[in-house]
Amino acid sequence: MKDFKLTINSLPLLVAELTKLVTSGNKAFRVNIVSWRERRSLSQNALYHKWLAEISNQAKVNGKSFSADVWHEYFKKYYCPKTVINMPAGEPVTIITTTKLDTGQMTHYLNKIELWAQDKAFTLTIPLCCEYRELMERQES
Repeated sequence: MKDFKLTINSLPLLVAELTKLVTSGNKAFRVNIVSWRERRSLSQNALYHKWLAEISNQAKVNGKSFSADVWHEYFKKYYCPKTVINMPAGEPVTIITTTKLDTGQMTHYLNKIELWAQDKAFTLTIPLCCEYRELMERQES
């Protein structure tokens, strides 16, 4: 079963789906309930990729330019939250990915990159009609 948003209205559907699962075979299942948080938005993702391109065009390291993909890896290394997963053999594996960030985590990630760029005197575009701008304005008021 993929992610399921559990609310009082969706509870009967969840019970029906779980009933199908447990009665369809002789398997046991692990159930993990966590608070629902929306994944990063398309607006945040578009802004992030816009910034990566802008940084790629402005930044030089020892006179050399790097692609947006390289900057993506750089920022992940320093600013992206790390997730530790326990593998079946018991050894932990650390995963660093932006694709699993929720909207709050992605906003925090973008904040760090924006501060980094400001410190380097780089110009980053924040469109007028952009979710990131709206969130930042809400925080300031």
